[in-house]
Amino acid sequence: MKKYLVLAISLLLFVACAHAPNPSQVDTHRVTKLNNILNSLHVKKSEVKDLARKAIIHSQKLAVDYDLVKPPLFQNFLVNIGLRKKGLCWQFAYDMLAFVKKQHYQSFDYYIGGANIGNYWSEHNVLVVTCKGCSFDKGVILDPWRDSGKLFFSKINQDKKYKWSQRGGLR
Repeated sequence: MKKYLVLAISLLLFVACAHAPNPSQVDTHRVTKLNNILNSLHVKKSEVKDLARKAIIHSQKLAVDYDLVKPPLFQNFLVNIGLRKKGLCWQFAYDMLAFVKKQHYQSFDYYIGGANIGNYWSEHNVLVVTCKGCSFDKGVILDPWRDSGKLFFSKINQDKKYKWSQRGGLR
């Protein structure tokens, strides 16, 4: 019993120390960096600029909406025991997908990418953005989960942490 009490108190302290990012603050350096990566897809520059800014802002908004705590695996724990409603990586991926599709960009296609599929402890899911008609492996990862609401982005073949594969077809 004492062991569970210590665990509960530790969890409460850990949750109380965490805070979600502020979606009204946009890091222009990160927007420019994402803009440059998306421009490598050779799509409309106006759509790239808009997507880069909005994706970073929406990632932060999702963190607030999910009442996100750090680190991401602790968020998963809270969701799995029912103390949080959302915040698993696949929820981030599909909510980002729904958001970008509402923007009606003409230059992009979208995929859901998966790593370590089927491994309960290390499976991870992200949104992958490509140019219209381009293959999954040429895409750019948009991953709001990995850094707890701070959007991680990378060309798919430059991600050092995961080896990605396509989950299902074009979205």
